[in-house]
Amino acid sequence: MNARIYSQKGANRLIDNAIIQAYERRERSVDFLLLFSVKETEKEKLLTMVKENPLVLSAQWKFGTVLLSAYVKT
Repeated sequence: MNARIYSQKGANRLIDNAIIQAYERRERSVDFLLLFSVKETEKEKLLTMVKENPLVLSAQWKFGTVLLSAYVKT
């Protein structure tokens, strides 16, 4: 499953909704394409927030601060 996030405002809600939707569809992962700039400190906070979701097995950055993948419990 792929999700595009256009701004940092509301990103947390969009990420949570996409993870829940992927879990309900029994998808194995969600790729988040971030279409806004992310600073290094914000990058780690965002990754930590995704990993704190109880439906996420693991999460990692791909291609710097452009693509974030979350692996969902199935």
